[in-house]
Amino acid sequence: MNSSDRSVRPDGGPPTSPIGHWLAHLRASRPLRVLLFIGGLLVTLLLTATVHYIDSMRGKELEGAERELSILNLSLAEQTARAMQGVDLVLTTIIEQVKSDGIVTSADYVRRMGGRDTHRMLQARTSGLPQLDAVTMIAADGQLINFSRYYPIPSVNVSDRDYFAYLRDHDTAEPFISEPVRNRGSGTWTIYLARRISGPDGSFVGLVLGAIELGYFEGLYKALQPDGNGSISLWRRDGILLARYPTLPGIGIGSAVGPRRFLEVLSKAGSGVFLAQGGLDKEARLVSTRALSDYPLIVNVTRTQDAVLADWRIQAWSIGAVGTIGIAALLLAIWALARQFRAYEVATQAMDSARLAVEAREQAEHALRQSQKMEAIGQLTGGVAHDFNNLLQAIGINLHVIESRSKDERIAGPARLALQAVERGATLTQHLLAFSRRQQLRPVPVDVAGLVEQVGQLLGRTLGQSVRIEVETDPGLWAAMIDPTQLEMALLNLALNARDAMPGGGTLRILAGNRTAGSDMGHDLTAPAPTAVDVTAPSLMAGDYVVLRVRDTGTGMPDEVAARAFEPFFTTKEVGRGTGLGLSMVHGLATQSGGGIELTSRPGEGTTVSLYLPRARLAEPVPGQAPASPSTAPEEGGQAKDAAGGSAGVAAGISAVDAGPDGCAVLLVDDEELVRIATAEFLEQAGFSVREAADAGAALALLDRGYRPDVIVTDHMMPGMTGLDMARALRARSDATPILMVTGYAEDLTSAAAAQEVAMTVLSKPVEPSRLARSIRSMAAVAG
Repeated sequence: MNSSDRSVRPDGGPPTSPIGHWLAHLRASRPLRVLLFIGGLLVTLLLTATVHYIDSMRGKELEGAERELSILNLSLAEQTARAMQGVDLVLTTIIEQVKSDGIVTSADYVRRMGGRDTHRMLQARTSGLPQLDAVTMIAADGQLINFSRYYPIPSVNVSDRDYFAYLRDHDTAEPFISEPVRNRGSGTWTIYLARRISGPDGSFVGLVLGAIELGYFEGLYKALQPDGNGSISLWRRDGILLARYPTLPGIGIGSAVGPRRFLEVLSKAGSGVFLAQGGLDKEARLVSTRALSDYPLIVNVTRTQDAVLADWRIQAWSIGAVGTIGIAALLLAIWALARQFRAYEVATQAMDSARLAVEAREQAEHALRQSQKMEAIGQLTGGVAHDFNNLLQAIGINLHVIESRSKDERIAGPARLALQAVERGATLTQHLLAFSRRQQLRPVPVDVAGLVEQVGQLLGRTLGQSVRIEVETDPGLWAAMIDPTQLEMALLNLALNARDAMPGGGTLRILAGNRTAGSDMGHDLTAPAPTAVDVTAPSLMAGDYVVLRVRDTGTGMPDEVAARAFEPFFTTKEVGRGTGLGLSMVHGLATQSGGGIELTSRPGEGTTVSLYLPRARLAEPVPGQAPASPSTAPEEGGQAKDAAGGSAGVAAGISAVDAGPDGCAVLLVDDEELVRIATAEFLEQAGFSVREAADAGAALALLDRGYRPDVIVTDHMMPGMTGLDMARALRARSDATPILMVTGYAEDLTSAAAAQEVAMTVLSKPVEPSRLARSIRSMAAVAG
């Protein structure tokens, strides 16, 4: 272990271990605890959702198999019943003929039915029924009278058979199915369907008997065997096995084998489906059982549980892999943020120590230290945003590839949900970039009075009846040079913070007026006046400003809380009610736009946040665009994003990507291997020809060797030469290849001037894959 991994204790004791150092930071850092809590909650939710989804898929797979087995069983039961009915019809026809001939005693039955004419009649009756092997007529003493198979018949007595004994002793019109009997000559198994012939007085006259070969049912079941190690079996109602396909060694026809749980199921209903653990072949099987309504027979159809769940296992592994990747990426992001938090807190402690050492110095030095502190935090959060945006870019493109390649909604659905989480992460990094003054703003002249009026109406419906809203603007209010979407988000954030500071209700005032820094005039914003006045907000250059003040009558802040109000992730709200990024985003917007921000608060007296926005000179063109009239709505005509973060789902914004133009070559330059590999795979899938380079030097070397791409797609922050430096080098050698800059953040690219200098297009990570492909196609088309 490196010595730098241990901390020396002030009391001279043994050094603190890294784990102990992290635990100490965790106890001392509320934001770190909040981060770990949120991260653990997200991991738990993602894991729970994945497990629940996989389990629900298993249930649906079993339900589908149950339906299939039930339908097949119903069909087999009907075919088995028809086969038995065909034989039964032959027997009932013979009995009706006996009765029509006036035979009422056993002696008449023997005397009149023993001739050759009866034998021919029996042969004719058996033709056309493959399941019927023979028909036999039996006297009341058990002696054979006639036989369809041959004539004359042998002297055989069957009074010891189960069917004879039962029908002799029971005057019934129901058929009787015998136990299976093996044919001594052919070795085949046969069952007998027997019917009693009774006299008018109910006396026993004799029997008529149909012999049914069980091999007929085995052949029928073989043709209809279900997939997946399935089986079909025929049972007598008392649990005697009559036929089964496929046959099992060691299990014979005529035996009462297995647990026969289906008898218990059929005792309560005519059919059912259940899971049998350890059936005839010792495998867990899904069993559909059904009893025939007219005959004491049962048809069972089964499939092994392993075969039923085979497809589900493949899908479960795929979804589990996607969930594992998502959890791993989330844990990696949390780990990276935790390290940044640790570095941030170390820096904060060092700055606090320095502040305490020079506490007696003038207020100007204190203001300078505070400015340096915020700048350091801005650099830190900018670095977090850069790393996090690269992670989101790699995760988002890979999820898009998974979604586009899968036609199974059970896989594509979770991928789209994960894409929505990527967009929420992108919103988080935008807040961080806003604080660190590295977000890309689109300033235009904005009619502040109109925008404030619109926001006031929106807040009236949002904050509830307990908060009274008052809006007041100076007559002749100037237009401000600001990004209208970001300004609307800033006002919403301030209003929501004010509402939370007034749990019992109160008054929220939004005031707007014209002010000039450097003048000796004074004016109170509470009284409308058209004149410009001097303001004392820190770090303001002399000039004209539009001042927006959001004032509440809430609980206020103590000095130590107000001093840290603009720091990212600092919040006094309970866990789950705030990220600590609202005021830091507002601070970044004001300072990056060339203005400033001021906060005054006293416990019990409320809080006032003042935004100083530079005045727009409508006669002067806005850099990088044509002169515009004052705007009151976001530039793209949409509503501002919700102040809590997030917009429409990423999955809705990523449309199917059309194939790239034939022969369109792309040079992809990015030092982040995960981002480069994922982007290259997506572009190749979209139809582009892609060459990769790990840095600007490798890209220039590739171009020097004669490679001529149609479009160069490059990152900005790379070791050695940045993307902007590479673009300048290419333009210096008169290389006009279109350049698309895709960057997590770049301080020197936040204005349009840098992009115009080298004639390139800039996109911010994470960029939607479809937007990336459209930009490349558009640039290639223009260049061509």
